Amino acid sequence: MSEARGDAWRWPPEGSYDLTRIARIEQIASPYEQNPPPICYPGTLLDRGMIAMVPELMRKQLNCIGFHTPDGIGEGGFDSIQKMESAAVYMVASMLGGTPQTVDGYFCGGGTEANLEGLYIGRQWLRRFADPQRKGIAVLCTPLAHYSIFFKGTNILGLTNQFRWTECPKCHRAHKLPQNENTEHLRLVGVDIEGKMHLPSLEQVFFKAYEEGYRQFLVVATAGTCLMGSIDPIPEISQWMTCMRRTYHAEFYFHVDASFGGFTIPFASKGDEHIGFDVPEVMSVAVDADKMGHLPYPAGVFLCRKGLQEHIGLEVAYIRGHGDYTISGSRSAIAPVLAWDYYQRLGVDGQTRYVQACLKARDHLLHKILERFEGTTHVYPLPCSSFVNFLPLVINLVDGSIPEDQIERGPLAPYHLRGDGIPTEQMDPLSCPTIAYKLCIMPHTFSFLDRFVDDLETVVRAAGKFGP
Repeated sequence: MSEARGDAWRWPPEGSYDLTRIARIEQIASPYEQNPPPICYPGTLLDRGMIAMVPELMRKQLNCIGFHTPDGIGEGGFDSIQKMESAAVYMVASMLGGTPQTVDGYFCGGGTEANLEGLYIGRQWLRRFADPQRKGIAVLCTPLAHYSIFFKGTNILGLTNQFRWTECPKCHRAHKLPQNENTEHLRLVGVDIEGKMHLPSLEQVFFKAYEEGYRQFLVVATAGTCLMGSIDPIPEISQWMTCMRRTYHAEFYFHVDASFGGFTIPFASKGDEHIGFDVPEVMSVAVDADKMGHLPYPAGVFLCRKGLQEHIGLEVAYIRGHGDYTISGSRSAIAPVLAWDYYQRLGVDGQTRYVQACLKARDHLLHKILERFEGTTHVYPLPCSSFVNFLPLVINLVDGSIPEDQIERGPLAPYHLRGDGIPTEQMDPLSCPTIAYKLCIMPHTFSFLDRFVDDLETVVRAAGKFGP
């Protein structure tokens, strides 16, 4: 960029008020207001009343430092917002089988931080059972788990072997493969045709690790995978854990990443899908309120069973409560204060209507795609959850995917399609993948779904793929 020439990149020795600089900031556009908007971004336009509150909250510089659901002493001066945060945490927890007597939690910087907090607590909790004569902690998750689990969180905590994107010698496409043959600590579990954790594969992976000497297992399930929206069979995994603990004297910590599904599944399933603390073995849950939870970025929510955060607590003399139990330490109060107000205004019925509208629009898009591309094998949807407003779509125009120029510059460019791989072999999580594109259906996309189908047909016809 021209600004990097000479010394322009440096922090200037003297300040200046530049109207052109201010204009650049004012001209920043929201991606959700484009015509058409991106179809892959999991966010939505904010409520006008909520937007009006943000400047006032920013002016007050409210710090949510600390951890307030145990009703302990928080940092002085912020007592009112600490009570609001606890109330907002409990509202979210109430939809996931938790109560003020059974759950702790806090608002944080997104689902990634919430997952890291869960993994951190899980590691520390399991270390209580460590045997120096045995292996360490094995992490079990599927390849559809979010990158914050097996690319970032487990790496930060020293719980993973290295994975990388590299060219596969079988299919000659880049996908996730181990850095080397050492598969210590992190073990990937196979998925079924719907993208759910495959229980026979989970058992097979467990027994292999058990034979190698592992006795502590940190299991991560996903409620709404990033690509397919699939929901791992959390109650069944819980029952399996209980059985394995009794039979093989292994210890388990069960974390659920419900970053997307946490604000959809409880409102769409009418109690038929259990993903939280009403499942006995679930110990912590990550949700992300800046997706289907209506809040501005970042707005993650971490929830865990009462007292578990004590396992990562640090004594800090200069903090009034003398302890820190979070990854972030200081954190903005904007998200929890807005949540405290908005969720009471919205009510469960309001969120249910919101979720149902998104699912209805998703089903409309699914119907249009099935109808329009009935005569071709190059465009087809993969199985998708009834309770998460994702639609995974295979668009196989060349080498199993869409030509890059069509994504970046063709008719599909405005939709910012994002693809990822789904293993093709059920029991082999590192098998060569099928590439699918995540369509996230939210209110900012409703009026453009038919147009998307038209633009997709234009690209498919131009590639000569409109036919068997």
